[in-house]
Amino acid sequence: MTGGGSSSLEPPAFVRLLNRFFRQCGLFVADNDKTVLIVTLLLTAFCSSKILFTPQEDDIKTGYTPDGARSLDEIEVFSDFFASTGDPIAVFLFATAKDNSSMGEYNAMKEVVEILDFVGENLTHKGESFYTMCTDFCQINEPVRQYYNGLAMKQQNLSDVGSRFQLTFPMMQVLGKELDLSPNFFGVRTNEDGEVEYVKIIMLQIRANIPKNWKKEDAAEYERMISQYFHFKYNSSHVTPLAMSLTYTGDEVVRTGLTIFPFIGVGFAIMTTFSVITIYYSSSLLDQWTIHKVSEAVLGCVCPLLATSSALGTLFWCGFRFGTILCVTPFLILAIGVDDAYLQIHACMRLTAEDSLMTKREKIARMLVEVGPSIAITSMTNLLAFLVGIYTPTPEISLFCAGNAVAIGFDFIYQITMYTAILSICENLEMRKNATKRKDSDLSFKNEQFTVMLDSYCDWVANAYTHLLVLFCFIVYIFVSIRGALNINIILSPDKLVIGDSPLLQVNYLRDQFVLPNYTTVNIFVNNPGNLTVQSNLDYMNSLMESFESYPECLGKKFSHYFVRDYESFRESSLEELEMMEDEQGESNRTSLEPFSKAAMSDFLAWPEFQHWNGFVKFDKNGMLSRFWATVSYHGEGLGDFQVRRKMLNRWRATADQFAPLNVSIFDDYAPFVDTLETILPATISTSVCTLLCMMVVCFLFMYNIFTVFVATLAITSICIGVFGFLSMWGIDLDPISMACTIMSIGFSVDFPAHITFHYFREGLHDPQSTPAKRVARSLAAIGFPLLQCGISTILFVLCLLFVPTYMGEVFVKTMILVVTLGLIHGLFIVPAFLCAFTAIHETCFSSAKVKNSQSFSSLAKLFSWRISPSTSDNKISA
Repeated sequence: MTGGGSSSLEPPAFVRLLNRFFRQCGLFVADNDKTVLIVTLLLTAFCSSKILFTPQEDDIKTGYTPDGARSLDEIEVFSDFFASTGDPIAVFLFATAKDNSSMGEYNAMKEVVEILDFVGENLTHKGESFYTMCTDFCQINEPVRQYYNGLAMKQQNLSDVGSRFQLTFPMMQVLGKELDLSPNFFGVRTNEDGEVEYVKIIMLQIRANIPKNWKKEDAAEYERMISQYFHFKYNSSHVTPLAMSLTYTGDEVVRTGLTIFPFIGVGFAIMTTFSVITIYYSSSLLDQWTIHKVSEAVLGCVCPLLATSSALGTLFWCGFRFGTILCVTPFLILAIGVDDAYLQIHACMRLTAEDSLMTKREKIARMLVEVGPSIAITSMTNLLAFLVGIYTPTPEISLFCAGNAVAIGFDFIYQITMYTAILSICENLEMRKNATKRKDSDLSFKNEQFTVMLDSYCDWVANAYTHLLVLFCFIVYIFVSIRGALNINIILSPDKLVIGDSPLLQVNYLRDQFVLPNYTTVNIFVNNPGNLTVQSNLDYMNSLMESFESYPECLGKKFSHYFVRDYESFRESSLEELEMMEDEQGESNRTSLEPFSKAAMSDFLAWPEFQHWNGFVKFDKNGMLSRFWATVSYHGEGLGDFQVRRKMLNRWRATADQFAPLNVSIFDDYAPFVDTLETILPATISTSVCTLLCMMVVCFLFMYNIFTVFVATLAITSICIGVFGFLSMWGIDLDPISMACTIMSIGFSVDFPAHITFHYFREGLHDPQSTPAKRVARSLAAIGFPLLQCGISTILFVLCLLFVPTYMGEVFVKTMILVVTLGLIHGLFIVPAFLCAFTAIHETCFSSAKVKNSQSFSSLAKLFSWRISPSTSDNKISA
């Protein structure tokens, strides 16, 4: 490997240590290849067995919310309020007309009421139906029923219908009493008198506290049963009912992950076919093709999958949950592992070409010494990238990074043990078959055109004018990438978590376009109301509600749910009746009960008209009011937009904070997603910076040279900026999924520049007198073709995810295409040019021969005119 009589330099101490380790590992595996293979397969079987018994589980409520977020405290307050029975059952049914006609027509309303009664009576779990288990919210859909009764009377042409029912919106009247239709009717068009002309959606709410003999799983099964019935069993010619619940949302996310899994097989078939074809081509050039190369190519793809299954199984044995986001891990590890397998296969072929009589034991040992440090540097950088990602505040991203980190560790171990054992066994078989073959030439290729082409390419890369062109293109590329990154949108919605054919997409569309702009509700939990018997305390409490109702978007007081107003009206009526009774009987029947005690409020809470307030108030062990729940409703065209909801949530929180003595907490379904977006940008930046610093440290351990480390770090940073910027221009938002892919891209982007810089550095140690172009040529001869193999096979592999219409798959495919494309451009073009440029500049500026100004000018002129002649034997890779 040396040239010109120069002596080799010692590699860094860390690399020398690795070389000794890899040599001993190679010798051990070569001597015990079958034993090593059996042991690793048994380990795989044990670890992977846990996967079969681990159900897929996603934490939709808090999994995408960063630790310490305010919404987590708000969820805790919400859950604590219902702690006696557990989180209430909550299913929302969205009914729309199939022919897009009005849902306010008689036939449609009749079917909606039939749906309500069917859910209330016929859909049962453990003998309980909605009507038997509901206590506080039984009448929540009563306005829908009464509107239908009014339509039914009109249908019968009854003369007194006008005196009994006034079918107006948002308030209808039944026997002089107002009923609020706004929580149930959406997309409403009225005439000049306020009478309903058209209704787009009728929403039914199935709310109930969990029965005492039910567990959390029973409530989830009940919600799941309702959703599945209306999505897959219910049949109607008029109405399309769609169900939404937290349980069903989780089920759809799980279904999305399960849909992705089968396409691992499709991708594996594509990758193995490509591997066999490319291995056949490269081995044929060296006259080393045998049928056993098929085994090496196929098993090179199998090994990373076994490493992935072992890693995930180990995580599940340790108590980690099987999140849907982990379904991407096999695709990532297969892309990384196949790259290492290609390096090992080509290293064996090169060693055979150099010395066909080399023993198998020595060949395996030298192969690991040659490619081991290169595999180690990429494995360590990938591992560190995901280890840093574990400490991101978002649980789902942390889980994703933990799964990938463990999988990369297993893949590294399996590559130097299991796959090395496979190569050793195949070498045995090939050596027997090729025992009679004569020794071919050393590293020269049979195809001389390839040698000339590579020399010409390296000649061009080393030209100073090429360096200027590369620098210009690089600056433009960085400018465009940064501009794209700065324009990225920060958005997260449930739509991004489910497959393209999920009914939830239609439900979310209806919710965002029709429900939220017309009826957005904030839940207000007052955890320290104090003694409301004291008028000043009651006034302070009323001012809290008035503050929330003072927003321009507020629908008005009569659309709020605040028990105090109904209770005060009830008390006034009761006191009037009591005074009348006292006047008639001539004696006082008044008691001295505290007005806001459980005993005093018992008649109010038992009254059918006010029975629903039982779900809004909580009493302490002394029977005094300790907590209550209120709601205020808003409307506005922009409330379906995520950014508008984000601003509204911050306003609600600011209002709640103004009443600190009351310990007010608000609850909104969107709050966990909003809090994620508040922290995701700084978390992404800090994680990326920490990861890049770790990459630089690792590169410095392997390449104790400031220029090569700088070029490698610059290339990694450049690839990451490019991926982030072009993802933004490609229509991808910044959210936990794209953040996870960004962390993944940092680790994966290391592979391309790290390989070329490490080989360039090592060639400089082997032959210090060699020219930069010669080092690049030898480096590309060693790893250029495997890098192309890895890049193209990875892109072909991940493209199969496009068969599954999911946002997660789309982000992963686009990220991998960008990181591979940019990685290949950097690894095969930009990095070699920078290495040649920095080396030439260093030699020009710091050469010991530069002692005179004239010599300096001559050196500078040489820098801009220096090029390698392809005919110069010292610069040809075949030399």
